[in-house]
Amino acid sequence: MEKFAFFFHGGSGNRGCEALVTATSAMLKRTFGDSFIRLYSMAKNEDEKSGYKDVSEIVDMMIENRASEIIGFADKIKIKLLSKKSSHEADEYFYSRLFSVLPLKGDGVFLSIGGDNYCYGENNTFFAFHKLLKKLGKKTVLWGCSLDESSFSHYNKLDLSGYDWIFARETGTYELLKQKGFSNMYLFPDPAFTLEKELLPLPEGFVEGKMIGINASPLVFKYESEKSKGLGIKSYERLIEYILENTDNSVLLVPHVFWSSNDDRKPLLQLYEKYKDSGRILMLDGEKYTANQIKGYISRCRAFIGARTHSTIAAYSTCVPTLVLGYSVKSVNIAKDLFGTTDGYVVPIDLLQDEYGLSKAFSKLLANEENHRETLQRIMPGYIEKAFSAAEKLKELIG
Repeated sequence: MEKFAFFFHGGSGNRGCEALVTATSAMLKRTFGDSFIRLYSMAKNEDEKSGYKDVSEIVDMMIENRASEIIGFADKIKIKLLSKKSSHEADEYFYSRLFSVLPLKGDGVFLSIGGDNYCYGENNTFFAFHKLLKKLGKKTVLWGCSLDESSFSHYNKLDLSGYDWIFARETGTYELLKQKGFSNMYLFPDPAFTLEKELLPLPEGFVEGKMIGINASPLVFKYESEKSKGLGIKSYERLIEYILENTDNSVLLVPHVFWSSNDDRKPLLQLYEKYKDSGRILMLDGEKYTANQIKGYISRCRAFIGARTHSTIAAYSTCVPTLVLGYSVKSVNIAKDLFGTTDGYVVPIDLLQDEYGLSKAFSKLLANEENHRETLQRIMPGYIEKAFSAAEKLKELIG
């Protein structure tokens, strides 16, 4: 029985993170049989509620509350001395000592499934855990990642160089790695493209094929340019008004992340309250549903507009015409791989010129709706199968 471990997982309060765990687990079991899969979680309580059927064990990585019993007097002296030299080295030593009590014995392959973790600066916690794994002789894989220029800071690049293999999820990241001198990388679509949808009974007011799904994220508004400050939420308002005034469709608001510090429900509730009297707007109580179930609801929409990458992957992979309000390299590069262009598929938040930019793009999407759907129906089976083949490549690499 093969053994695998997932690490750098933020928790299933982000349904995109959940989708990666669920899809990758199923992929590994399909390829390797009844494998033992251990999940090192930064939000164990969330993940225990998610009921991952293919995960054998969930280990709590957030054990700072145990520091007093793990970090001894000699450690404290060393940390103090290191901090005078480098806060990075002091932090790394602290976390390496902390993580040393986790169950890391035995063989197996460790997959880092936080796909964009290196796009948000340097994280000494990550560095310490990965360094400890390499010290113990573990094989490590950066799984389904996206990287941009900011990902190659000094310490990030050192850590990236420690992986045995890097699996990029889009061509842009693959080519960037090549430019940076890496040679141990492979190109496969995001594992979440393989996530199975689960169809539940439709809520009252949901008419299949007559809903426009909308996802908004507080994160995307942080990427507004100085010229476009405040245009994000106004763009969503103009979009909903366009749908209500120019189509006979209703709106389904779809939250995909439920963390208090980064909660999709905040902007979506604002939109719901503004337009609820229309009688044509629903808000999915997303926290009640798994990533598979949310994908099931998205799959029964006529079209989808989303900010969260994995909400749009749920739409793409079920052949729902999709428009992305983009804020990162992920959305741009995935669209380029799928369609050869971002034109008509991605609206970058920082390039919004006025509050009508999103609704105009959506109008064009509807005008090209059938072509868009037919394109997805043509390319998606092969694209999903290519995503599955990442596990076959892993089998080849493990030997």
